[in-house]
Amino acid sequence: MERRTPAPVLNERDPELAFALSGLSALVVAMLMVIVRGELRPEAIALVLAVTVAVAGRVGGREGGVAAALISAVAFNFFHTRPYLSLKIDDPGDVLTTALLLVVGLVVGGLSARAAAQRNTDRNGAALARVLTVAMAGDQDDVERSVRAELTRLLRLRDCWFAPGPVDLPKFGSTGELPGIVNRYLDGGLFLPVGGVALLVEAPGRPFGHLVCMPVPNIGLNRAGCRVAVALAEVLGLVLGSAPSNA
Repeated sequence: MERRTPAPVLNERDPELAFALSGLSALVVAMLMVIVRGELRPEAIALVLAVTVAVAGRVGGREGGVAAALISAVAFNFFHTRPYLSLKIDDPGDVLTTALLLVVGLVVGGLSARAAAQRNTDRNGAALARVLTVAMAGDQDDVERSVRAELTRLLRLRDCWFAPGPVDLPKFGSTGELPGIVNRYLDGGLFLPVGGVALLVEAPGRPFGHLVCMPVPNIGLNRAGCRVAVALAEVLGLVLGSAPSNA
C-alpha cells in the first residue's frame, strides 16, 4: 500500500461564489447585449438570455437556474424594451416576449439542473461498476489504485491516498454524511472540508486504515456520490480482508 504525505491545503474561497455567479450571469449578458441592441431583434436577445439561463442551471443547479431566469426577465425588460432603463413596456409584443422569456427560462433552468443530476447518477453507477470489475481479479493493489482513481473522479479530489491506521480527519458515515461537523450545502451538493476527509477501510471487525480525500475547495458534491464513495471503501475493505496475506 502506498502511503503519501498530504499536499498543501488550498485557500478556502467564498462558498456562495458559484451560486452568485450563476444568478448574476444573465444580468451581465443582458448588459453586454446593449451594445448590439439596435442591430438585433428583441426575440434574438431573449434567445441569448435563455441560453444563459440553461448554462446557469448547469452551474448553480435548480436554484441558480431559477435565479437566472428571474433576473434575465427583469434585465430584458429594463435594458431591451422601450422605454429603456425602465420597467415599463410600451409594446405589447415586448410584454409577451418578456413573459415567454421568464417561462422558458424557468423550464430550461429546471431541466438543465435535472440533466446534471442524471449525469451524476450515471457517473456514480459507472464508478462502482469499474471497481467491482477490478475487484473480481482479486489483486488488492490493483483494487486500491482503482478505488483511489474512482474517488478522485467521483468526489472531484485534488489528491487521494491510503493511510494505514487512524487519521485525525472528519470521517464519512455509512450514509455518505459527515457526522460531528457542520455540513455545508449548495443546491443539495455537499462541500467537503477543505482540510480533507477520510473513508474507513475495514472488513467486518478488522480495520485496515483510511482513504484520505483532499477536495478542491467549495465544489458541491452529489450526496448519492458520497454514498457511492462509502461503498467503494467497503469494496476495498472486503478485498483486503479476503486476501490470504491478511488471514
